[in-house]
Amino acid sequence: MTGTVSSTALAWLLTYAIHSTVLLAFVWLLSRTRRLSPGASELLWKSAMIGAIVTSSLQLSLDVRPAGTLMLERETQTASQRAPAAQANASEPSQPASRISHPAVLMQTNTEPASQRPGAAITMTTSSAAVFTWALVAMILGLTYVARRLILVGRLGDRQDVVDGPMFDLLTELARDAGLRTMPRLTSTSRISSPVALRIDEICVPETALTDLDLDQQRSLLAHELAHLTRRDPVWLVAGSLIERILWIQPLNRIANREIATSAEFLCDDWAVHRTGSGVPLARCLAQVAEWIQASPLGVPVAGMAEERSLLVSRVSRLVEDYKPAARSRRSLAVGASAVLVGTILVAPGVSGRTASTLLADEIRTAGVNGAQQIVGGIASTPSSPAPIVADVKSEAVVARQDTNADTGVVNALIERLGDENAEVRSAAARSLGRIKDSRAVPGLIGALKDRDAKVRESAAEALAEFEDPRAITPLADLLTDPSSDVKKSALEALSHFDSNVPSAAIVRLLNDPDEDVRHNAAHLVGKMRDRSATGALAKLIADPNADVRQAAIEAIAELGDPTAVVALMPALSDPDADVREQALSAIDDLKAPIAAETLITMMRDRDADVRQRAAELAGNRSLVAAVPALRRLLDDPNADVRERAVESLGDIPDGAAYDALRAALASKDAKVRRAAAEALGDRR
Repeated sequence: MTGTVSSTALAWLLTYAIHSTVLLAFVWLLSRTRRLSPGASELLWKSAMIGAIVTSSLQLSLDVRPAGTLMLERETQTASQRAPAAQANASEPSQPASRISHPAVLMQTNTEPASQRPGAAITMTTSSAAVFTWALVAMILGLTYVARRLILVGRLGDRQDVVDGPMFDLLTELARDAGLRTMPRLTSTSRISSPVALRIDEICVPETALTDLDLDQQRSLLAHELAHLTRRDPVWLVAGSLIERILWIQPLNRIANREIATSAEFLCDDWAVHRTGSGVPLARCLAQVAEWIQASPLGVPVAGMAEERSLLVSRVSRLVEDYKPAARSRRSLAVGASAVLVGTILVAPGVSGRTASTLLADEIRTAGVNGAQQIVGGIASTPSSPAPIVADVKSEAVVARQDTNADTGVVNALIERLGDENAEVRSAAARSLGRIKDSRAVPGLIGALKDRDAKVRESAAEALAEFEDPRAITPLADLLTDPSSDVKKSALEALSHFDSNVPSAAIVRLLNDPDEDVRHNAAHLVGKMRDRSATGALAKLIADPNADVRQAAIEAIAELGDPTAVVALMPALSDPDADVREQALSAIDDLKAPIAAETLITMMRDRDADVRQRAAELAGNRSLVAAVPALRRLLDDPNADVRERAVESLGDIPDGAAYDALRAALASKDAKVRRAAAEALGDRR
């Protein structure tokens, strides 16, 4: 019975891990590619966070098995039965892999229709330990959160009820206008610096809010906190925090909670502005509260007005610029989110729990050793192999070797396969050893650098990059003369992981390599090595046919820090590629090299916005008075970033003409330009 419960729990956890990753990653990608309103963002993140729990539960309870679903099968043989079974398997080489009796991990994806259910399986033996580990960590994290909540309760234990006065009257008026049936409780304490909404019926404010804020600010403050209560934000914050900690196997929940909290603050700001009629008092109130906050005062997520100081700038800007929230119904978005959840149940793969045993335990255990048990395919069985290893290179199925110490057995088996007669097997073994990162593999991988097959040498070099073992430096440097360009690129990439003792002469020679990717990688590595003897060779690459190579060479010259190389950079300012021109300006700035005012002014008229922005920045860094007229023209640039950069640069130039330009910028049509100009003028006082 215990085994069945743990198997079912394990299957649910794995299904939840898959579904939550799909849903949360989808919302994250959508939020990065489209500008979502706060309401839409909150709905999508909450739907993904809660939806993953719902879809996982429904898929398992309804026994829905989409293509790709995994099944957990329980191994029933005892230790005394395994040895005879293993011998029987050895005598029957054509026997299916699913009948292997030694303790192995066989993972395969079901790609056939669900109605056929061909028996894709995972056989393991530690489901109870896996579920126990998850439950233990969840309990520790959950209790930690509860303890912090209790500390918060104790910290606010001395709060006093506010039952009269202007602030109490304002709250009564706002609650009545909002149509609330119950009047929220208003309390105050000296032990907090920001007002917070507690439970579903209390607003607690710092004592300074009763005396230091004017009536408009107090009204805005109460309206914002009242919005948190009407939206039940304190309840969600507790629920979301517990989900994040109990289902700790999904780290994306942390991002979801942060985005939900951000959207909630914006939505409460909008609610408050709608009730009070203006965003200016709320903006002033936020600024005042921010001055009171010296550190994060409460320790747990709360529905506080200014607990997230990083949001203050964007919130204040939004309020001052009179942002108008879109008054659109979220019904269609909710319908779409529901459709996605139904599709997740029907399409997203999961883990079948009907015969479930164990999978997560090994994943938890191996996560601590960088996935040593998750060996990637490419280990092929041969009739002469003495170890009971079964694998298929093309399907990349994996069976771990039977051994008292599983990690040692896996590493030794892979090292043996570095000498396999099949080149694909040798290459796959090298890649797997790189993923395992066991130092015992280093000598074998160094030997594989001399393999007769270029693909094996490339894989061995990539694997050695993961170890950063000094023993590999000289053998990797020898590969820089390899006839294969791919091998040379892998060797350069591997050598870039070392901070010292890397021979530079061979790398500098590759700056003239026929392959553009090799030249590109070599330029990057030379810059990292800080070898100024390579300046001449890098200067020649500024005329390279490939733009990426030219850009890498300029970046490397800047990293070398040789100011005499600035002469070589000047032709790059007229390069046909905009990225190269911008990189050249950055390099000149980094080298603190002189540049003619006329040249910089010309660059401010460049057809590329990034180049104009960089030129404006350089003019500000150099306090170039002659560039003030050009910077003033950039205040009307079609690109918003260029306009804002021009204002900042004018603020860096201590000249009357720059001051006049900043004053003129206060009348700009761009709100960001006006704000930046005001800040720059304020800094001059």
